[in-house]
Amino acid sequence: MWKGHLRKWITAVALSGSASGTAVADPLDKPVTGPKLICFKYSTFMLKEGERISDFSGSPEAMSITVDTSMNSYEIGESEIFASPKGKKRLVASKDGTTVYRVSDHRGRYAIFGRTTFSKEKDRLVIWLSGKGLEGRKSDASLYDRFEVRDPAGVKCDQTFTYSWGL
Repeated sequence: MWKGHLRKWITAVALSGSASGTAVADPLDKPVTGPKLICFKYSTFMLKEGERISDFSGSPEAMSITVDTSMNSYEIGESEIFASPKGKKRLVASKDGTTVYRVSDHRGRYAIFGRTTFSKEKDRLVIWLSGKGLEGRKSDASLYDRFEVRDPAGVKCDQTFTYSWGL
């Protein structure tokens, strides 16, 4: 749903570990393979061995990536403007300022909240996580536990995917 909207506005950039690695946000020329620390604008994610990012799309206010595993795939979307999920959400994890909720209207869909530079006073929905391999069970923790909402500026990122009106 949100991913289709992003594809209409493919204007973001993907940055490699240094500022010199700028690329247009069409599907990736070659997949990004793990293990790697992946940074977004307001969060980080640890890509595991055997996983690969096969697609990136973005807009001035959001981005998404597709991660393929040997068994399934899942989508990660980050934005400054996501509305909080309507309906029931159940807390499944909370650690170091990152809070994960399972959203009841979808079997394996998660909303990840945290404080950002623009929302220092309260947690905001920053990441949507969904995919075929997510079951809405405890086993999904092996994926959502690898996210951290934080300022990635002080982190040594192996790959950065970001978005902005200024890009």
